[in-house]
Amino acid sequence: MATKAITVDLYDNVLTEKKGDYTGKVSTTGSADNQTVADEICKERTEYRPETIMNILDLADKKRIDLLASGKTVNTGMGVFSVAVSGSFDGESAPFDPEKHKLTVGFSASGAVRKALTEVVVKTRAAAGGLTINSVYDPYLDEINGRITSGSNLIINGVNIKVAGENPSNGVFLTKVGSSEQVKMRLITHNNPSQLTVLLPTLEPGDYQLTITSQFTSGNKLLKDPRSYTFAPLLTVEGEPEPENPDVV
Repeated sequence: MATKAITVDLYDNVLTEKKGDYTGKVSTTGSADNQTVADEICKERTEYRPETIMNILDLADKKRIDLLASGKTVNTGMGVFSVAVSGSFDGESAPFDPEKHKLTVGFSASGAVRKALTEVVVKTRAAAGGLTINSVYDPYLDEINGRITSGSNLIINGVNIKVAGENPSNGVFLTKVGSSEQVKMRLITHNNPSQLTVLLPTLEPGDYQLTITSQFTSGNKLLKDPRSYTFAPLLTVEGEPEPENPDVV
């Protein structure tokens, strides 16, 4: 089996005054879904059909979700998934209040995953332009790095994330998991190095990955070629799409 490699981009640590102090972020090489897994399996095991594997993987995902929603801990070869609750309760008999409490899913990597990561070759490099996304905030839902609202505003915080340059590939994009089509966001209100505010179009329910592409770099200079940064956490649209509203603030 070929040796796996991961690249870590090094960014100046803005939280410390120590000279030469950098933080690292793993450079993502794309996303993988059940279709990707099915295709990879079929490359190694030609006796299987991709659509059959896809069907099994999708059924397994749905069943694991049902088990989690039933309060069970779900063990897979990747690790252990379990449901947790956040927020404080007023008294030992206080009811669950969706306004104050939230159910989340925790994940603990399996021994096989941890072992695989110890065998990865890690390469470091200076981050081109220092572009990085730190957080994504949905003001309508008051949620960070989680759910987003179709047709509403989204506030993106980071470093050197200003969209600048004439290259047509520049912009803020959402890509639905399982699709290769990028949907471009409309910039409104803020287009600053540390914060962007974008207006989301009408989006179908599902999980999305956020990408910023720009030629901006520190000192208000422009890079010759655009560079991109993809935010690792998935952003989720729930329910039916809301119509676009240009007056949303």
